[in-house]
Amino acid sequence: MKRGSGWPIAVATILGLTVAANIWLIRVATHDPSFAVEEDYYQRGVHWDDEMAQRAHNAALGWTLAASISPIRDGGGSDLTVALRDSSVTPLSGASITVRAVHIARAGEPMDLRLDASTPGTYAAHMPIRRAGLWELRIDVQRGADRFTATERLDVRSEPR
Repeated sequence: MKRGSGWPIAVATILGLTVAANIWLIRVATHDPSFAVEEDYYQRGVHWDDEMAQRAHNAALGWTLAASISPIRDGGGSDLTVALRDSSVTPLSGASITVRAVHIARAGEPMDLRLDASTPGTYAAHMPIRRAGLWELRIDVQRGADRFTATERLDVRSEPR
């Protein structure tokens, strides 16, 4: 090999390492489950008046909602229970309830659930979760022509071992 002919190989190696490092950094930056952007945030802003109308409708209905989550069991999973009452504190039956559960520390991995009626006014579902911590529940209740929405934040614990 001639003297001084190794520099093109060195330049190509440095460029190759730079490209590989940038690809690795892009992958790390775009696959972080703790980073999240509100889904359809622009549409939520555009429809802010609809959100305010829904809140007014919620108040007019007078319904109350109480959510609870059991501690996470050893095998994984927890039970979500929602109690739904009308303005006279009578249990509301016949509702269809969906929940979007978001772990605050892993907001990039939301979970959608459909709750089933267990007793009059009480709805439940199994949440296949393994992570304790603060969870936000975005609850949507549909009963006939009425729609009720609520957001709850609950601290989920693990069962002691």
